[in-house]
Amino acid sequence: MLQLRSLGALLPLLLLLQEHVSVDAGRPLKILGLFPHPGVSHFHFFQPIMQGLAEAGHEVSVVSHFPAKIPTARYKDFPLTGIEKLTNSVDLKFFDKRPFYKHFIEFFLLYEWGKEACNSTLRSEALQTVMKRKAGYYDVIILEQFNTDCMMGVAHQLQAPVVALSSCSLLPWHFERMGAPIIPSHIPVLFLGQSQDMNFGERLANWFTFHTLNWMYKLLSVPAADAMVQYKFGHNMPSVGELAKNTSVLFVNTHYSLSGPKPLPPNVIELGGIHIQKANPLSADLQRLLDNAEHGVILISWGSMIRANSLSPEKRDGIVRAVARLKQQVIWKWENETLENKPPNLHIMKWLPQRDILCHPNVKVFMTHAGLMGSSEAAYCGVPVVATPMYGDQFLNAAALVQRDMGVLLHYEDIGENTVMRALKRALDKKHVDAAKLVSHSFKYRPQQALQLAIWWVEHVAHTGGDPLLKSSAVELSRFVYYSLDCYAVVGLILAMVVGSWIALIRLCCGKQSNKKNKRD
Repeated sequence: MLQLRSLGALLPLLLLLQEHVSVDAGRPLKILGLFPHPGVSHFHFFQPIMQGLAEAGHEVSVVSHFPAKIPTARYKDFPLTGIEKLTNSVDLKFFDKRPFYKHFIEFFLLYEWGKEACNSTLRSEALQTVMKRKAGYYDVIILEQFNTDCMMGVAHQLQAPVVALSSCSLLPWHFERMGAPIIPSHIPVLFLGQSQDMNFGERLANWFTFHTLNWMYKLLSVPAADAMVQYKFGHNMPSVGELAKNTSVLFVNTHYSLSGPKPLPPNVIELGGIHIQKANPLSADLQRLLDNAEHGVILISWGSMIRANSLSPEKRDGIVRAVARLKQQVIWKWENETLENKPPNLHIMKWLPQRDILCHPNVKVFMTHAGLMGSSEAAYCGVPVVATPMYGDQFLNAAALVQRDMGVLLHYEDIGENTVMRALKRALDKKHVDAAKLVSHSFKYRPQQALQLAIWWVEHVAHTGGDPLLKSSAVELSRFVYYSLDCYAVVGLILAMVVGSWIALIRLCCGKQSNKKNKRD
């Protein structure tokens, strides 16, 4: 009888799932990608997934700022224009003096970027073209959830299940929508830049930052996106904050071996390192340089957004003088044709095949800004790093590298000849080399490679109409109820009443005894 009742309770859910499973698993899917943010480092995480789906036989349409240089079959670009791409655009002078509340300044920078990207994309010809399709045409929509949920309004209009992507670690506003627990005691907030090992002061700052930024996102970013989405599609549109709760699956560019283990629900999938594909042959000059480096090679690169040539003369000369004292050959991503006082062992290049260089066995140390793509490549190749974080999630990534003993921290403001030398010598120590190899083993060897895992989940979401079984009821709970604070409050109230009653009773008894004594006296 109990089993029949259980089956009866499950029957409505099974019928709902049957209604949603309407996509023929044998036919190619129609997939739409929406990527309004103009950061190329973000797109390096998205592009392999979209390309992999096209190669798996699906029809892929991509709205982004980064159309493919070589068009491939079943992959169609709808380019966005009108916003400057964030490539080699960050001036290092910005980091010379940074206040302690810099993470809140960065939030407002993201907030402005999000509004600009939302407004530009909603008005774009690219979006108008893909939205000419009727609702239900696309089997699944893949979109970035970063500094705005604007594209959730588009997904709502097109009536397709959503797979979300985060090119960095989970942001404070990602947790609630996926039903994931926020545990500031050991999960460091992206903006603050701490490892999972925190003392009381760090935990207090982490707790405050986590909840404050989450509140600021709800107070500022969600209403800003709502205004633009409702202006575009009408005032009957639900809030994007509510629509975000309908996210079926969230792909995040992390892996426990590098970022640390976290309690994640099954609809949050770690795909760290998905952009790392098969190695490409190096140019003849680079191959010769790496092969013939008797004492090894040190690679210096601060990513695709930071302009190394905007270094102050003092910091630039400090690095150059330190390099001149090294036995190793040094390759530096440098945007100019020349570099003043360049020593013979320093080789400057405007662009580097970073992953292919890092995995060469002669590369000994990677001097990096600790961007997640470069950190993942260092983890994959097993190369110790000197991390100099500048902004955003770089502080978090650097803290994780240091915690795993494969990284040495060098603050940007401390860059000088002697500090660079000390940091590089420490990174060359066997302890850091061995730790990097250990991380590399866990990062590389997985039950299923990241790209195959991503393709499986996208197909699964499409075939099940978003898989309603994945959605946790926790998504609809307030944080007060989620953490059982209401239960704690009731239990605390009961205990307070019991203790208060006993205190009152004791006082009453003591008062009566005192009165009897006074009467006898």
